[in-house]
Amino acid sequence: MNKYRNAVNPIKKGLGAFFVTRKVKISFLIVVWSIVAIQIYVNYQQTSDNTSQAVTAFSVVEDSIIEEIVNGCGYFGTMEISENTRKKMLENLAYKLGITDGYDFMTGNGNDYEKMILTKEGKHATTTLQIVSMIKEGTSPEQYILVEIRAKEKAKQAVSLYQKVKRTYEEIGIDGQVSLEILAEEKGNCMTGEKGRIMEDIFEIMKAKKVDSIMENDIFTVYGYTKSEDNYITLKDKKVNIQIVMFYDEKEDKTYIKIGLPMVNSSY
Repeated sequence: MNKYRNAVNPIKKGLGAFFVTRKVKISFLIVVWSIVAIQIYVNYQQTSDNTSQAVTAFSVVEDSIIEEIVNGCGYFGTMEISENTRKKMLENLAYKLGITDGYDFMTGNGNDYEKMILTKEGKHATTTLQIVSMIKEGTSPEQYILVEIRAKEKAKQAVSLYQKVKRTYEEIGIDGQVSLEILAEEKGNCMTGEKGRIMEDIFEIMKAKKVDSIMENDIFTVYGYTKSEDNYITLKDKKVNIQIVMFYDEKEDKTYIKIGLPMVNSSY
């Protein structure tokens, strides 16, 4: 149901087809990824307005937010990339996200993949950047660029971070699939009565139309679509780009809320 859970199955749209030789491809990644000053100004005002709308919507649960998670996944192309080049790519990507020092590297591998990981443990956020190479016998590896940022910020900063990761994928020339997930806890039962308007309030502010809803195992899930968010996936042949999940725990007398743009990634 959620295409973001599988980190190696995004839509394969990359730049590999445009370059003939391995040398040109590698030169491209190093040069382009090192351009830090580049900015995307197209439709800037519209993006700013949409960001403001999302911030206002999430302010409904502002005081209850415990964590925000931004995930990104993009297909770069099919090519061989050396360990030194991967390291340089990750350093340049970190720099574009405002990370200049204090990060660590590690590597990992399996039967059909190998990866290099850059991790930055910050005061307000933990950032993990990965280059994952999917290995297929008889062909060059498929390269994927993954981003995960776990933060404890206000709604405004979280939405700004989400937009920043989307813009970063654009700037490095990758059609990345990026999502924002907000986790919140509310005292009491927010699925009924006056508190039960949380979903309606968020949808109203986002000008979102309900696409579908499910009540299963005491978990209430609502899917919607809003023109104010450009990302979307298809669910039952309908566009979806906002999801809200709620669960009430009677013992703790708390309602757990997850809001996802365009979807909730974590299990529930």
